[in-house]
Amino acid sequence: MCCLFRQRVKLTVGIIFMYALLFSEAVVDRDALRVHAREEVFGSPLIRRCAEGDREAIKALLTGFWPFVQAFEQAIDARVGRLPTRPLIERFGQSRVRAFFNEAREAVREMKDEEGSHAVLWRQSADEIGAKLDGNPILPGVAKLLESSEADDEVEFFCWLAGTEYIAEELSAYLCHAPAFNACFTSNRWIWGLAHLAHDHDGPSHLEIDEDLARAYHSSLDPQIVGAAMNAHIRRCERLFGLAADNVGEELIQKVA
Repeated sequence: MCCLFRQRVKLTVGIIFMYALLFSEAVVDRDALRVHAREEVFGSPLIRRCAEGDREAIKALLTGFWPFVQAFEQAIDARVGRLPTRPLIERFGQSRVRAFFNEAREAVREMKDEEGSHAVLWRQSADEIGAKLDGNPILPGVAKLLESSEADDEVEFFCWLAGTEYIAEELSAYLCHAPAFNACFTSNRWIWGLAHLAHDHDGPSHLEIDEDLARAYHSSLDPQIVGAAMNAHIRRCERLFGLAADNVGEELIQKVA
């Protein structure tokens, strides 16, 4: 059932564009970054209450993070037309960059389209549990996440996308396997979470593309320097999610009860 659902979600966003990675090996420790994301998820009192089936906590999660989910698509869309070519031409040569740049733009557009469909799934989940998403203020913790999406630096931006992917996958893995949480939805499942469970891709995953683009735009050719910078950016993004979850839990649980 879960596999079939993921396939249906994938079809709603069109054919995945086949992006050819520029680098064959990662320069970050993905296992360590995933563990850190998991720690932020498991360490959140709000998210633990969600896993236990606390309806007020679930409503707070869906309501508090909605401004971020809603803005994510627009943040990616705004970046598509502003990807600079000169740094890549200087590094990889004009002939290689011409083909690569078209692929990069299409890959980012595909991410944007998919996030748009994911925002629809988030709203559908909110409707199932009776959470009202519109007309709520953006909390400071969530605003900090949104500020990172506006970074002028391409390395920081794509690391922000990567950090978001780590968190989304770990959050989904935790909550989608929590029976009490799923039982709170009329469909007995969290449809947004099912769409974000880590699974095999026909080509590179969004996470791999994000990290590939972040590395491509970094000014250094030293893998250790690039890896350290990317690791710091991604960990910071993951930590911001943890802080935002604390902020949402503190401010919204009583208000949505």
